[in-house]
Amino acid sequence: MEKKSNLDNSTTIFSGHLAGIDEEGRVLFQQEDTVDSPVPVTIGILLSDGALVKAARLHQRALVMNTETGIRGLVLIGLLRERVGSKARDAGPGELTVTVDGETLQLDAEKQIVLRCGKASLMLRRDGRVILSGTYVVSCSRGPNKIKGATVAIN
Repeated sequence: MEKKSNLDNSTTIFSGHLAGIDEEGRVLFQQEDTVDSPVPVTIGILLSDGALVKAARLHQRALVMNTETGIRGLVLIGLLRERVGSKARDAGPGELTVTVDGETLQLDAEKQIVLRCGKASLMLRRDGRVILSGTYVVSCSRGPNKIKGATVAIN
């Protein structure tokens, strides 16, 4: 026998999984063990749009709370997972912090950060050194392009 949804009860927490994003950009939720169609939920957790889209595409397990009777009161209150990744688990304090809020990307590391693509790289070191390397480097500016330093060596 198929189990029907309990999404009409008020102030109840349900488990299930995210089931995608609808054409209006709303996150869809599918309650566990039901035959009901996925329903849109209000986002009640602090996550970037990118993280929410990824979770919805991967059908990540989730918790939803019904704050009032009917579908309008469904609020996504959490994403569920069993464990943290091994890189995060094994990282020492301050080894790498990544913060993304939709407007700013901040990477913090204790010793150095390296951005690499093919033969090009940008390295930031703890001692203040910045090393830009590539087979062809161009510096463009619509305003002043200053080169400042205690000494400047060209070739």
